[in-house]
Amino acid sequence: MDDDRVFIRSRWGTNRYVYNPNNPIGRALIVGSLLFAAGGMYWLYHPDLFKGGWDEGELRSAVRGASAELSRGAQSGPGSFMFEDILERRIAAQPDGPSDGVSVDTASSVPVSDPWAGGAEKADYTVTARGTDAAFCVHVDAWHRAKAAGYAAVTVTADEGACATAG
Repeated sequence: MDDDRVFIRSRWGTNRYVYNPNNPIGRALIVGSLLFAAGGMYWLYHPDLFKGGWDEGELRSAVRGASAELSRGAQSGPGSFMFEDILERRIAAQPDGPSDGVSVDTASSVPVSDPWAGGAEKADYTVTARGTDAAFCVHVDAWHRAKAAGYAAVTVTADEGACATAG
C-alpha cells in the first residue's frame, strides 16, 4: 500500500513526511537530493569551477601586480618561511583572474641567510596557471637585516617564460 505514494509518514516517532524508498520516484528523489548536496559541497570549496582558467593577459597582469605589491611591502623575502605560498596567494588575490589554479615552483635553490649577520638572498620562481601555457619567471632579490626581523629591501621582477632550473 505504501509503494504507490512518493511521500510517507516517518516511522521514527516523528509526525513528518519523508521520501518513500519503495516508490521509484521517491528513490530517484533520494538519490537526486544526495547528488545535489554533494555537488553543492564541492562547489562551496571550488567557487571558480565554472569560471574557467587563466588566460595569458590575466596571468601577466596578476604576476606584475603581485610583484609590485611584494616589492613595496619588504616584509617577505625568498628566505621567508613558505615564500612560494606567499607569492601564490598574492597572485591569486589579484583581481585579474580566478582565485585558484596558480602554481608557483622554486627554480633555484632556496636561500638561507644568517639572521645575525643578515645578507643578500636571491631566488627564482616559475609561475604557471591552469588554462594557459604561459609561464613567468619571478626573480626575488632581498637584503635581510642583521639581527632584526624583516628585510631592508625586496625587489621582485617578472620575465616572460619559465625560469632555468638550477642544475
